[in-house]
Amino acid sequence: MALFSNSESDEIGYINITPMVDVLLVLLVIFMVTANFLKMESVNINLPKVNAADPNIAKSIQIAMTANGKLLMEDIEVTEERMLLKLSQESRYRPNMRVTLSADERLSYGRIAHAMGLIRQSGVTRIALSVKR
Repeated sequence: MALFSNSESDEIGYINITPMVDVLLVLLVIFMVTANFLKMESVNINLPKVNAADPNIAKSIQIAMTANGKLLMEDIEVTEERMLLKLSQESRYRPNMRVTLSADERLSYGRIAHAMGLIRQSGVTRIALSVKR
């Protein structure tokens, strides 16, 4: 009678998941980095170019004016009355709040000035104009 040797019955009693976790973490980092770039392309506005731009734009409420006259607040289309109402409500809770206005470069100065007047009418005193470098 032959006895089983130890070399035949030895099995690995565990699964090494370290390589799988490494791959998943790399994929997570890739998705996190690309998600930021995808969000920035959501509104098509041709901003005017300048040499120096403000780095604190991300900490403000974003309002965009497209070339065809649409008004977008945080990437949602709104009317002037709705924007005025939302900004009035928000400025009560955040008195030093800042609004960044992104206007297409083809818009007239009068349209941009009108939008800035509405923003000031809502109680917001800090208005920034968005440009690209």
